Amino acid sequence: MRLFILISLSYLGITGSPVCVHQMTTHTIQSRGSVTIPCSYSDPGIPDEDVRVTWRETDREYCSSVAAEDTIISPSGNVTEKYEGRLSREKDPNRNRTEYIRITGLESTDGPRFCCLLYNIRYGNTFKESRIGTLLQFSGTEYITQMDEVMAVSGEEVIIPCYYSKDTSDITNVIWYYADQESHDCTHTPIHERSNAPQYGVGRYSLVNFTQDVSLRIHNLHVNDQRSYCCVISTTRETLKSKQFTTLVVAESQPSRDQPTNEISVEEGHSALLSCSYTLPSDRYTERDVLRVNVYWRVGNVTGPYAYHPYQEMVHSTYINRTSITGRTNLMIKDVMKADNTSFHCFVALKLCASDYQDDDKIQYGGGIRLIINGDVAGRTTNGINGEGSKLTFQDLMIIVVVSSVTIMIILIVILIILKVKGVICKKKTNFSEQQMDSIQAAGVVTSEEAPYCEISTKKPEDVLKAATDETEKTEMGSGQMEDGEEGNLLYAKLNQTKLKEKRPAEIPKQNEEVVYAAVVNTTTK
Repeated sequence: MRLFILISLSYLGITGSPVCVHQMTTHTIQSRGSVTIPCSYSDPGIPDEDVRVTWRETDREYCSSVAAEDTIISPSGNVTEKYEGRLSREKDPNRNRTEYIRITGLESTDGPRFCCLLYNIRYGNTFKESRIGTLLQFSGTEYITQMDEVMAVSGEEVIIPCYYSKDTSDITNVIWYYADQESHDCTHTPIHERSNAPQYGVGRYSLVNFTQDVSLRIHNLHVNDQRSYCCVISTTRETLKSKQFTTLVVAESQPSRDQPTNEISVEEGHSALLSCSYTLPSDRYTERDVLRVNVYWRVGNVTGPYAYHPYQEMVHSTYINRTSITGRTNLMIKDVMKADNTSFHCFVALKLCASDYQDDDKIQYGGGIRLIINGDVAGRTTNGINGEGSKLTFQDLMIIVVVSSVTIMIILIVILIILKVKGVICKKKTNFSEQQMDSIQAAGVVTSEEAPYCEISTKKPEDVLKAATDETEKTEMGSGQMEDGEEGNLLYAKLNQTKLKEKRPAEIPKQNEEVVYAAVVNTTTK
């Protein structure tokens, strides 16, 4: 009999394990704009195929008082007439127990609070709902908004944002309180107050700027500061209390974290995928208790700026629209550049179902990765967000010159073949053999005087020979040696070695500059 009751309760969704439903608390939107609202829930103890999410709207403060007639999308997917053509829903591809609804063409008469509820299709009953749902706040109205979550590392300075939608010069008083997670409300325990009157709570707590930004700054953060915070603002007209609170999750500081344990190399301009992993914090929790996974990627060190943050406005300008999360925690960086040649550090914040309507927030370090950006020699300068780059050396520049000169030589020879020109004029700049030059270039020891270069002659080689005396012709042409090459239709060059052996320091003015030529000859016609 006891076993039968247990099985029945399980199918009704009433199990011994707690069941939680989680939504983001507020969402600021534009009139006629759109919004995407997620709903996540822990494992209800019944097969996933028996669970459906239904959505309702209300103008009340709590979802528990929402009536069935306020349903906007049923468990079967039917959309009410008010939202027909404007509302759709989809499952999270990375998590079975997360669903989104998207509403377009928003109007002030929509919502403003949207609640998700869990429905058992086998027994036809609703067995769990979100406590306060998601409240829409339309821009242009007067409101306060906060982030649901802020992460930080012990020892750093952190700012918990509080945004007032109207002119901050109207503010006469600001009080920050601890918040109660279960009631989703500010407590009566103030931690910092700021006004024109004398203030208390000074020390580790302060406002960013009373006349411009009433966000709370906490200096020298401790692990014990992992609490929930809410702000209350008084103006010349009224007192406004935040409709949500911010949960601060604090990771313990460990110096070893600044040294990445892994590294990957990526070509400049390509995409990089950085992996991050986490484990559940204790034997108390299993994967069924996970409500939400928030991932944070920081650049340079564990307290550096954000390469990725759940709130886009917190991302460093270098990475806006370039980073995204793939899977549950891995970071994708598009179009990597030299500035990305640094370390990246991952933190994973877990929201876990501790009991009915009670969440537990945990954070852990997911690992550090050193990203190495590979590029050509001309792109060796590297600039990091937290460091200076290295400049091209003189040897680097000389290698570039040599490589460029060889390229020009090849192009000129191709042009000569096409135009059937008999020669190319090369100014004497080196007396190294090809094998010697290869060794010199490989060692990176090439001086400006040793860099060869060529230009197309305005005279044909035969014209140059006709103008020479018999003695000169004999001396200069007779001393030349030919590089035969292989058999077949190959090309080889006649080089005037006498001229090549002559040297003139680069600083001597060029008067009647002497030249030598390389005659391109086809072996089938010589």
